[in-house]
Amino acid sequence: MPKKVLVIDDSTVLRNIIVFNLKKAGYEIAEAVDGVDALDKMQNFCPDILILDLMMPKLDGFGVLKEKAKMEAFQGTPAIILTAKGGEDDRENALNLGAIDVLTKPFSPKQLLDSVKKVVGDAV
Repeated sequence: MPKKVLVIDDSTVLRNIIVFNLKKAGYEIAEAVDGVDALDKMQNFCPDILILDLMMPKLDGFGVLKEKAKMEAFQGTPAIILTAKGGEDDRENALNLGAIDVLTKPFSPKQLLDSVKKVVGDAV
């Protein structure tokens, strides 16, 4: 059974690139356009991992990490953070809130795929 990945990013273009590459690698994908949408989708999709943008409308990536930590069913769900900011504070804050990796945009699809595989194992 393929691993489930929830891709959370307000950029349609970036989301499409990520989804294309992860589907090609054999992962099952759901998409969310912001943090509020992500928390809602988590309930029904039950992802094995989150790929989470930091800067989004309604609820940012930090907010999603904080809410996820309160949700017993998802406390152990790993999150890979995507950020355009690339500041050390953001990286440190994300890791302190439970993220397992932080990738700075632009990143290569291979870099993201390698990070996902390292966390959840190869889906194929």
